[in-house]
Amino acid sequence: MKKKLCVCLAVLMVLGSMAGCGSSPSKEKETAAFEAKDPSEYSGTITIWSWTDDPKYQIEAFNKVYPNVKVEFTQIGEDYDVKMQTIVDNEADGPDIFCADAKVVKNYLESDAWENLSAEPYNATALAEDVIGYTKEIGSDAQGNLRALCWQATPGGLWYKRSMAKEYLGTDDPEEVSKMLSSTEGMLDVAKTIHDKSNGKTAFVTNFQDLWMMSCYGQRKEPWVKDGKFIMDDYVPEFLDLGKTFRENGYDAKLDAWSTAWYAAAADDSLFGYVLPTWGMQYVIQGSAPDSKGDWAIASMPASYFNGGTYMGIYKKSTQKELAWEYLKFITLDPDYSRQYAIDKSDFPALVSVEDELVESYSDTWCGGQNTFAFFKEEAGKINASLVTKYDDTINNLLLQNAELYAQGEVTKEEALEQFKKDVANAYQSITVE
Repeated sequence: MKKKLCVCLAVLMVLGSMAGCGSSPSKEKETAAFEAKDPSEYSGTITIWSWTDDPKYQIEAFNKVYPNVKVEFTQIGEDYDVKMQTIVDNEADGPDIFCADAKVVKNYLESDAWENLSAEPYNATALAEDVIGYTKEIGSDAQGNLRALCWQATPGGLWYKRSMAKEYLGTDDPEEVSKMLSSTEGMLDVAKTIHDKSNGKTAFVTNFQDLWMMSCYGQRKEPWVKDGKFIMDDYVPEFLDLGKTFRENGYDAKLDAWSTAWYAAAADDSLFGYVLPTWGMQYVIQGSAPDSKGDWAIASMPASYFNGGTYMGIYKKSTQKELAWEYLKFITLDPDYSRQYAIDKSDFPALVSVEDELVESYSDTWCGGQNTFAFFKEEAGKINASLVTKYDDTINNLLLQNAELYAQGEVTKEEALEQFKKDVANAYQSITVE
């Protein structure tokens, strides 16, 4: 009897062990690709945080296709990045999806804040083949894993006033103006011509510092930091001289970006143009100069550049990752949504197939019928995102502070460069500054 009992117990133990083994497929299922379903079958609530109100448009479009998914949106003010980085650093509870400007994306990538979209259950690599290359490069970690996606591409140029171009340059044709601005020397010639013919009344740009937007990734050759060492690119001294030339000759209006006067210059004859990317028309010009419709155009500059772009990823501590992925896919990878968004907002989409489609017949009424999407597509193909690091925003600001002192004649170029290095060393004691 005892022998039979022992045998029975042994059998039960084996069966229990087999049952334990049988549970492993369910664990594997947690990391397998999400099962495709009809949008109406998804239900639940997700949260998204951003510093802009872009998600308001997104959510309305998303809910037309996903009627049973509630999206709770929180817009946070100027301290957004501080608050979001604090949450990430402390691995605290936060939103299911959060947005980040291009200038801080690398911070979140290195903090391992976002889900790896290249891996299971997302498998986004193939899905994102249609996304323009430089935005994927920015949204990928050091191992090449995609972590964040952007619904827009943000190449830039010089938004200029056609009426002034005709008066001072003899043409308002974007192609002709682009030829004039194709080199630094040509740009200086144009700035001088505008200054002289207007008797000093009209400045070429709002501030020489705007030109760094172009130079930062368009004319430098090395990233600010590599292998823990600070790199002073050979172009930096050249930029300081360019800034001083602009300031001493009255080629810039000495306006601080985002100030009331900076916006107002769009509506008067004190300014020829703005160095801004795609969103410059929507967020700066249209609101500041509502009566100037048709009097604008955009031209290329000595170097192609981008500025900004809103990236979004799924927070690693999200408890609604499947729903979050459906939202992220819809906003960044769905061609129908991307097309409608581009048409409604006049914003340049990140999907190449949609770009190609819209470029065929796009006409911007604010720019006198110019096909600005064709312009953006060509410029986007020249963008170099390999220089982007998590240090850029802080170091760029430190450079511009010292460039301003030099332009104003308060320090020599050598003093400005030396102080710049000291400022970088103080800001980042973890890197070597020689």
